[in-house]
Amino acid sequence: MTDPQIKVKIIPQLKDNYSYVIYSDEKKLAAIIDPAESTSIIDFIQKKSLTIETIILTHHHDDHTAGVQDILNFSSVSVYSPDKKISRTSQVVRNNDQINLGFLSLKVFATPGHTLDHLIFYDEHNKILFSGDTLFRFGCGRVFEGTYEQMQLSLQLLVGLDNAAQVYCGHEYTLKNLEFLLSIFPDNEELKISKQRINEQINTTGSSIPFNLGEEKRLNPFLNPRSSYYQDFMKKNKFNDLAMFSYLRDLKNKY
Repeated sequence: MTDPQIKVKIIPQLKDNYSYVIYSDEKKLAAIIDPAESTSIIDFIQKKSLTIETIILTHHHDDHTAGVQDILNFSSVSVYSPDKKISRTSQVVRNNDQINLGFLSLKVFATPGHTLDHLIFYDEHNKILFSGDTLFRFGCGRVFEGTYEQMQLSLQLLVGLDNAAQVYCGHEYTLKNLEFLLSIFPDNEELKISKQRINEQINTTGSSIPFNLGEEKRLNPFLNPRSSYYQDFMKKNKFNDLAMFSYLRDLKNKY
């Protein structure tokens, strides 16, 4: 059973970034995920009378780390990251490590591809996944440092997680991702319905986040090319999983 006291505050930042505050209303403790900026995060922390327990970083890109120093000036806390070279890191975490906080526990998974050091963080008890720039709704991160094979294997790791997981990713790319998929799969009615639904969601809430991992396994071909929606396409083109991923990623890079 999930803990109703555990909540996630979505903090839009920069052009399309998301940072997150995961917190306990009961214990008044919080962890900050990928702070691109500090002001809106600190404002929320003060408004809710929360104590920051730690900062957690998925990877080293500036748009996920630039707010760290100002938050540390506000509250001196630990910083978990994948690499000591990331400024102000106090604790390096690796694949299969566990981050145990005063109000929840996060399992660490290495997901190289977007960057070689990329990590994701999963609260198995509450079914909350912070996917950084590995998985986006109806898409995946661009491969900057790793290989396509690494990225595809990282995404396959996510297929093994609980369908009920709610995913919090690093950017608002959902509608662009859907437009791309519909340019490749124009007859996919589920994608058309999803685009209409998400348009309404964004108009109402300003965000398409969080999203359900089970739905992604059905409809996101980057995550699960073996979904029944894409099997005919794979057979027609004689693609295996990696070839399908590479084909789509190459097209998306130019889209």
